[in-house]
Amino acid sequence: MDIVFVILHYLAIEETKQSVKYIQNDIDTEKYHIVIVDNASNNGSGREIQEYYSRDEDITVIINVENLGFSRGNNVGFSYAKQRWNPRYIVLMNNDVYLLEKQLIHKLNIEYEKSYFAVLGPLIMTADGRCDINPIRTSPMTKQQVLNDIKTYRRRRRLYQYHLMGLRNIALRVLKGTAKKRVYKNYIQRTEHAQLHGCFMVFSSRYTERFEGLDDRTFLFREEAILYKHMLENGLNTVYLPDIAIFHKEDAATDQIVRTKRSKALFEIENHLKSLDVLLKIYEEYENQEE
Repeated sequence: MDIVFVILHYLAIEETKQSVKYIQNDIDTEKYHIVIVDNASNNGSGREIQEYYSRDEDITVIINVENLGFSRGNNVGFSYAKQRWNPRYIVLMNNDVYLLEKQLIHKLNIEYEKSYFAVLGPLIMTADGRCDINPIRTSPMTKQQVLNDIKTYRRRRRLYQYHLMGLRNIALRVLKGTAKKRVYKNYIQRTEHAQLHGCFMVFSSRYTERFEGLDDRTFLFREEAILYKHMLENGLNTVYLPDIAIFHKEDAATDQIVRTKRSKALFEIENHLKSLDVLLKIYEEYENQEE
């Protein structure tokens, strides 16, 4: 098997079907398989997808009995793909991601011969016209930056809990005059040893022969930073390759879970804080190994 796509599905059924269709239309090999992992959707969409693709030999649908979150949910598909086929590449992707590349295997093979990448990420296009999501970073966070992020999210949590976030935003606009500017990122240039966005990641045999999936200590968020830290500490290469492009609809699943802006913000803040605590532990684990 050349490649197995693992699509993590949650609630948003039309996005998942569209994601599958793009793969089927554009993939440049017959030796591929699609594994859809339903993360215990409570709207019956997992069973509906299972029935919809029941006659397609290139698609397997796995239904989790509980919502395992991003890392553990993806790992169900990752483990299945590795044990069943041990393919050259495993792709972990969101169900609201659409593959635009028609020479994916061809380009992956060329890049692998060049860099022996463990993980690869593509150029990511979004509905608002942005193309600068990847790479997230080109140098690792320091431990102090992780601690600073924890402090920042704790402050944000207090502001949302006491309904003060709106006043904060007004004050910032008055003081600064403009909204916070985005930091420019070079998304045109191929980059090695970069932190990659988690919506679409390609794992080669360099990764799969050493790991059984993603670090499963988080439920949601910061998976990319955790993966990046593991790759750097283990001397493995991560490559951002803008020659490969995808479209990311963004937030299809989270928008189904939480409807109001405030509840969505609190949901994300709580999970960021939990994941940042895990990231901090990983930094400390590697520090202890060096002693």
